[in-house]
Amino acid sequence: MRVKGLLLWAALALLGGCASPTAKLNQPPVDVTWETLPEYWVLVGDAIRFNPVGGLPAKRPVKGYVTLRYLIDSNGDLFSPEVLSSEPPGVLDLIAISGLAQVRYRVSEQNPQAIPVRVVVRYDVEVR
Repeated sequence: MRVKGLLLWAALALLGGCASPTAKLNQPPVDVTWETLPEYWVLVGDAIRFNPVGGLPAKRPVKGYVTLRYLIDSNGDLFSPEVLSSEPPGVLDLIAISGLAQVRYRVSEQNPQAIPVRVVVRYDVEVR
């Protein structure tokens, strides 16, 4: 379990390293759902690919979900990923968080002020 915790912190550091060192907030973030996120920020590129980090789960295939909350700052960078729930518990968390490291957002035309948001997203993850 200790190794899993270290790997989780490594993924968080990787995610933080991909963005600017501190979140740029031109105003307090707005809480949004995945469905309303495109009114503020638009995903750049393809859908998120979840690749195993730190080795594969012991039992495969494994299929489940991870619900994450994270901040999209005024530059479109991601910060503060947090696992809210997962099934099976703890098995896919690191894989889902590391998948965020490749995500980029651009501001929506409906959001010219680049309002930062905090979004909750449920990702379905499968490892074969």
